[in-house]
Amino acid sequence: MTTKQENRLNMYLALRDFLIPNEAITKDLPNFGANFTVLRDTIEKIQTIAELQRGDITGITKQKNEIRNTLIALTSDCSRKISAFAKNSNNTVLLSEVKTGKSGLVNVTDVALKDHAQIIYEKAQANLESLVSYGISAETQKILLDAINLYNTSIAKPRVGIAEKSQATKELVILFNTADTVIVNMDYAVEIIRLTQSTFYNGYKTARKLVDTGTSRLSLKAVAREAGNGNPIKGVTFRFVHSDLKVPGSNGEIVKKTADGGSFNLKNIAPGNYQVVISKPGFVEKKVLVSVSEGEMTELVVELERG
Repeated sequence: MTTKQENRLNMYLALRDFLIPNEAITKDLPNFGANFTVLRDTIEKIQTIAELQRGDITGITKQKNEIRNTLIALTSDCSRKISAFAKNSNNTVLLSEVKTGKSGLVNVTDVALKDHAQIIYEKAQANLESLVSYGISAETQKILLDAINLYNTSIAKPRVGIAEKSQATKELVILFNTADTVIVNMDYAVEIIRLTQSTFYNGYKTARKLVDTGTSRLSLKAVAREAGNGNPIKGVTFRFVHSDLKVPGSNGEIVKKTADGGSFNLKNIAPGNYQVVISKPGFVEKKVLVSVSEGEMTELVVELERG
């Protein structure tokens, strides 16, 4: 995961751990329980994929190289023994087909090594009765064949591991979008009990804050998505008005528009509470409240409906 994703996951975990002992307060909020269930399931999936991402591909490669070295040793040993038989029996054709050194096998490609080992195996099989006195038997042939098959299987494993990690990265994006969406739904539901459960409400908002543990001095990140499909929306206007109108600027406002990715960042804005009006032609205008704290990065995710 990226640092930003780890920060978001930490927020999810903090929010989950705050809500579990307070389920009696939220149980009657519309759709809150269903959204919280989705959030908990999504967190588990994110953690599972994160473990996969942390898996070391070099470990897979190391294992394949160990199998390769074993096959090289077995193939070169069998080649030497067949070569001795071919030389003693004046079989120059067989000698030219099987004679090879270990150093030659070390430098060939994966596929070429597998093919050469298979040739050595087949030549030994064809002369098995004559090779017993040279140390080649049905038992040694089985060991060589097993090594060939195991190596053939191992060749693709590093690439498969890389492909799995790439797929995991894509799945994480989807899962984080899902978590963000249900948390926004939960945010709206919690507003219902803002006055009647003020202690819980303040605790929820504290757990909900996204803390940036990196070196960035971002104060707020805003994201606009289309309701229903989660697609980012470019050109959405966010108008921030601080509770103290003199704080942000001469007009008491900060106005920003989302870029191609449906988001923008605000750096070092004054802490406090902001009334935010979100609008774009073709979409229903939305108003939300957001709290920005000193030294913390707040993420504001909104969904707009077409209108």
